[in-house]
Amino acid sequence: MYRLFIIFLFINITTAFLAQTSKRELLYLVQLNLEQEDYTEAEILYDSILKKDSLNCKILDDFSLLLISTKKIEKAKFMLEKLQKLDKKNIYEPKTSLNLGLISKQMGDYEKAIDYFKNVTIFRKKKQYIQYVNKGKREIESCNWAIENKKDTLKYSVNKIHGLSTNDSEFGHAIDGKMLIISSLKCKNCDDTSEISSENYLNKIYTINKENGNQLNEINSINSKINHTSNGTFSTDRRYFYFSNCDAKSTSKNCKILVSNYEHGIWSNPDTLIGEVNEKKFSFTMPAFGTIKGTDYLFFCSDKKNGKGELDIFYGYITGKTIKKVKEISNINSIENEITPFFDNNTSMLYFSSTWLNGFGGYDIHKTLFNPNKDSEILNLGIPFNSTNNDTYIIKDSTNFYVTSNRNHTSENKICCSDIYILKPIIKNKCDSTQKQPKIDSLKFMSENLRIIEKEKNIDKLEQLIPVSLYFHNDIPNPKTKDSISYINYLETYNDYNHMISTYTSNYSKGLLHLKKIEAEKEITNFFQHNLQKGKKDLDEFLQLLEIELKLGTSFELIFRGYASPLAKTDYNKYLSKRRINSVRNYIVFYKNGILLKYLIPQANEKAKLTFREEPLGEYNADMLVSDNPYDLRNSVYSKKAALERKVEIIGFRVL
Repeated sequence: MYRLFIIFLFINITTAFLAQTSKRELLYLVQLNLEQEDYTEAEILYDSILKKDSLNCKILDDFSLLLISTKKIEKAKFMLEKLQKLDKKNIYEPKTSLNLGLISKQMGDYEKAIDYFKNVTIFRKKKQYIQYVNKGKREIESCNWAIENKKDTLKYSVNKIHGLSTNDSEFGHAIDGKMLIISSLKCKNCDDTSEISSENYLNKIYTINKENGNQLNEINSINSKINHTSNGTFSTDRRYFYFSNCDAKSTSKNCKILVSNYEHGIWSNPDTLIGEVNEKKFSFTMPAFGTIKGTDYLFFCSDKKNGKGELDIFYGYITGKTIKKVKEISNINSIENEITPFFDNNTSMLYFSSTWLNGFGGYDIHKTLFNPNKDSEILNLGIPFNSTNNDTYIIKDSTNFYVTSNRNHTSENKICCSDIYILKPIIKNKCDSTQKQPKIDSLKFMSENLRIIEKEKNIDKLEQLIPVSLYFHNDIPNPKTKDSISYINYLETYNDYNHMISTYTSNYSKGLLHLKKIEAEKEITNFFQHNLQKGKKDLDEFLQLLEIELKLGTSFELIFRGYASPLAKTDYNKYLSKRRINSVRNYIVFYKNGILLKYLIPQANEKAKLTFREEPLGEYNADMLVSDNPYDLRNSVYSKKAALERKVEIIGFRVL
């Protein structure tokens, strides 16, 4: 209790201090915190500055870039949309549109992203913006590719490694028998009151069981107490282990490749790799070993000279602790980052991640057949290897793939957001006619295996349905109240809303003539068919799969997020968002006459349970271009833009 009092007192003293501090002083404190890479404190200070000057475009621009760098993209989107609305002279364009496009792409809204990227290409005649324009053009192509390919999913189950997922960030690097070599960004000497700043975090290399995440062991002999250690790879003969060592204090994160002898499961103290690497003022990182026709190569990433852009992939001939004849892999490198190479000796396939090539959002994993003397076609691995988030560090054993990704991450710790996923091929089991076991045992074996495959398939389908988006008419349910609870079932609100299509089309097309009237009516019809009705269909499919998994004994936590359009006051919209989430919960409770109720109310004879987590955002995440004028009902109530903001989403789930 005393500790809680101290924390409460500290928060109030800090709030009072910030309230009395001038904007100039706050900006000075922001700069100090940015230099010390204390981004959490910098964000608090920016919020305080905006309370004093909420219309300052420079502050909004700087703050949005900080939020993007710390992966708080929803809040960054809010700031950027506000900036775009205020920036009448386009002083911060086309950067603002480009960042909004990249955020929309990462959220999976490719059509909206294309609109933003088209805004960027408007500046094509101004030479100072050529870099933005080229990126905008590239992203338009990438978004169109994503729209065409997002439904083509490969038959792999995708699951986090059981027991490994934490609030820390983990990265998969190499496989050693039954063990996985990973690195993890952990906080040094942290407790619940510690500030989340980069200086508190250090990346180190560990080994774990590759199936269940148990036996987490730090490799003390190669880890540093002051620098980041990561990105490990074995030589084919397992005699050498190559890895990255990066300066934790340097803002440029200068990295070198080190090498350790490995024998009988023991790593020697590391040496610096010599030869055509580790030049001063450049980073050398992410080594990956490969052998082609008896010749050993080391692939790595660097921002060294003779590259095409930021981090590029190079390779060289490797002998023990020396590398020579280093060359750039020109056909895969771009003006942006190509990172996390992995070479499969069995297929001569080189895997890597890129932000420039066609992708679904963030970093996407690609592959190409590597031949030192010949360029080969580059292919995106597709879904589920890739997502709208960052997908990197692909490695594989004889059967399964392992991918590092920040998809579906639910941690409150925004510094860390990557987990390691295991992707297993879904293969139909065939009865082996040569089996000599009794028939009953064979049938039992097949049944158990088919059940496992079906379970993995169901989880995969559930992930593909996320987010489930459910829409509401204005101020529904329970209009004109400040209650946070609603006893109305979403089904009732859906049926009422679905019958309002003629009301919406007539109000939104009112006063328009000819083609504009037809386009307005078509826009509303598309919303009712492809958003409202599809959302209800997705919800029923999601609950059907959820019911199957709960019966099999799997426990779930569903994560809800509620939204509102900006027509009413902010506080009211937050209550409204809570009521909307409540109505969807009511639908789930009464689904199929309450078939899921026994999982919501713990019972002794049930192995599985179902829990909920809510995030009522109100209008915080609303599109800044949506009208909040109560006298302009056409745009503030009946437009598609306004309708898209009034929703509840099941944004994710956790398997407990």
